[in-house]
Amino acid sequence: MRVLVCNDLHLKPAASDYDIDAMEIPDDIDAVFIAGDLTHRDGADDIALARRFIDQFDIDVLYVPGNHDHTPMPVRVAEGFEHVTNGHNMTRDYGSCSVVGWGCESRSLDDALDQAAFPTLDPRTAPRGERRYRADQTADAIENALHSLVTDQVTTSDAADELGIADENIPTFHQSVHRIQETYDHLSDLVGDRSNVVIVSHLSPFNTSFDRHHSTGTREEDREAFHTGSIALKLIIKTHDVYATVSGHSHAFGYETGDSETGAPHILNLGYRGLGVVDICPTTNEFSFVEVNTS
Repeated sequence: MRVLVCNDLHLKPAASDYDIDAMEIPDDIDAVFIAGDLTHRDGADDIALARRFIDQFDIDVLYVPGNHDHTPMPVRVAEGFEHVTNGHNMTRDYGSCSVVGWGCESRSLDDALDQAAFPTLDPRTAPRGERRYRADQTADAIENALHSLVTDQVTTSDAADELGIADENIPTFHQSVHRIQETYDHLSDLVGDRSNVVIVSHLSPFNTSFDRHHSTGTREEDREAFHTGSIALKLIIKTHDVYATVSGHSHAFGYETGDSETGAPHILNLGYRGLGVVDICPTTNEFSFVEVNTS
């Protein structure tokens, strides 16, 4: 399967820095996957611009909403187009792949587990030069503890002990874990027992090289070291037969592979205004991509 993947284009009706008509579209692609934030807003003019964008395709378009074009934006954009599907909470088969779409339902995206609320999980307690290293260590610890939780090896209280959560923060930690568990269960229902699943998500998986906060300096309380991807999505990748994920949101390019013989799971984010052609074929152990010029 050869797909055109685009994420975080943030098209704006009044802007002139992105020429849709000049975009080169390969003529041998099988589908288009939009991993959210096609437009920067969800107003009437933005819907018209999004419809103009997808009208250039005559193949399947799977439009997963981001936090800037959240649900029901794709429904409004897809109206009247037979080849466009709202990709949120959707599953469908493309040849040798089962594709699962998961996007955003609101503009505001709060982390399910706010590390800043727990002193032992806050990398800002380390000296500034050590914060990224501390953030990586913390992300590993969170991922391992919650993986043990969703696979029924430990309880939430056990996970709290393992992560050194203080007694006064236990109620908040339990609430956070409950949210993660709910999302994990939802994604688990979507993926089910399918094999070779490709997940198209706006949020990147947690604890990758490209899921850090894309602001810098003092914005957002100086959280640029934090890993901000979806913990539930990362756990689904570890517990289900996921061949690849394509995502966005963090505005950072990145590609990572798993430790299987095939390299699965393949985890890709094409970054800000990402556009690329991706070849996916689990039966031949293929996953490759080439960026498309967006200027």
